[in-house]
Parts: sequence; structure tokens; C-alpha cells
Amino acid sequence: MKLFIIIFLLFCTSLSAIDLHLPISAVQNATSGLVLIYPSPSAASSNPACSFTGIETSATYLFSLEDLPFYNFNVQYGYHNFGFSIGSSFLAHPLYKENNSMFSLNYTYYKFSIGSSIRYLHNMVKGYHEDSVILADLGLLWQNGNISTGLSVCNVTHSRFLEEQLPIVYIWESCFSITNKSSLSLGLEKETDFDFAFKIACRYDVHKVLSILSSYQYEPDRIGVGAIFNLKDFSICYSVRTHQYLSLNHYISLIYAF
Repeated sequence: MKLFIIIFLLFCTSLSAIDLHLPISAVQNATSGLVLIYPSPSAASSNPACSFTGIETSATYLFSLEDLPFYNFNVQYGYHNFGFSIGSSFLAHPLYKENNSMFSLNYTYYKFSIGSSIRYLHNMVKGYHEDSVILADLGLLWQNGNISTGLSVCNVTHSRFLEEQLPIVYIWESCFSITNKSSLSLGLEKETDFDFAFKIACRYDVHKVLSILSSYQYEPDRIGVGAIFNLKDFSICYSVRTHQYLSLNHYISLIYAF
């Protein structure tokens, strides 16, 4: 019964009301979607102005259900002042399948970066519907020493899916380096027809091979924690995040930095 309820909520147009937004990496799961506090190749999915070269792949069973595997893959490459990123997310179940593919391009000038993403969303619910849509996102990023601030707008095209208007999402984040081992990020997320969600995330580098991440989201209340193990150019991240109604979300990611 629990699996049926989750699948039903996934394709309901009102799914945002119970906060089923799916992070696409273990890092984002630990930081409640704040991407500046620990830069990784998947950050462009939240703000296309972000440019952190490398390869990142992640996997999870959504809400600890083995029938809902969720896979993600992201690659980002930089050339002079340009950054290019491709990514794909795949949610698989015999009754519900969803694929979200993305291509983003950004340009950096001095301390400012601007970027745009094109996303292709394909959704299939067996015996109910199958549809696809193209969306566009925009992002800005400013970095100055120990401070970085980003703003992104998702679905600037006001795209529709199954004859319903998809939400427009505004995401703001500022990250501050408190010491050479600790950082703090603050963020606000606003979706059409819903109140602001406030987020705060912390990072502490215990050692050069270990970093700890934690976060809290208000409205709705959620807590995330994670650990990152750094091995030269490779990093492994494991994280968990609570949900107000459903079981814990466990994620694991592998990151390779160019």
C-alpha cells in the first residue's frame, strides 16, 4: 500500500505539497539541495551557472523502497570561460518510469557566471499516460573570495505537462566560508502557489580525507546528514535525509574530479 501511495503521488500535479522533490546526488540529499557549500558536477541541475568539472553518479532506493530505484549521472567540462554539462536521471518501476535529461551551458566573466539549461522530461504511468515536455532554466552566480551567491529560475518557459502548468521555482543560495575548514550556506526556495522554504546547511572538513555535511529545511521540516570520503581525485558520499511522512532517503554518490 505504501508503494502504491508513493507512485500515485509522484505523478499527481500536487506532489509538491508533500515535498517529493528528488535530489539527484548524495551531496544534495545531505544539504537539502544547497549546491554551493560542496561544489560537484551535479550542481548545474539546481543552478546552471555552476561550473564544477568532473563526473558524478549516484543511486538510491527512494524512501527505502527496493521497488523504486533512482539513478543519476552527470558530467561537466570546462573550456576557457565556458562550462558544458550533461545529466540524466532515471526512476524505474514497472508501473512508473521517469527520465529527466539535461544539457547546460554557462559562461564566466571575472566574478560573475551566467548559465542556461534545457531539460527533457519523459514520464510514463502504465495504463494511465505517457507524455514528455521540454523546459528551460536560467541561473546567475557571483563569487568573491569566501562568499558566493547564486540565483536560479527553473521552468522559465512556463512549460505545461499533461495539459497542466508546471511550477516555476525560484532558488537563492549564499555560501560563506567561516574558517578554512568550515562553511555555511543559507537558501530560500519559492515555488508558485507555495510558501517559501528556508534552508541552512553546514560543512566541516574533519580531515583532508573526510568532510561532514548537515542541513535543515523549514516548511516542510526535513533534516539531512552526510559524509564525504576523499581519495585523491575520487570522492564517495553517503547521506540520509528525513521526510515528514515517508521513510528515510539513503543516497550514495561517486565523484571524479578532472
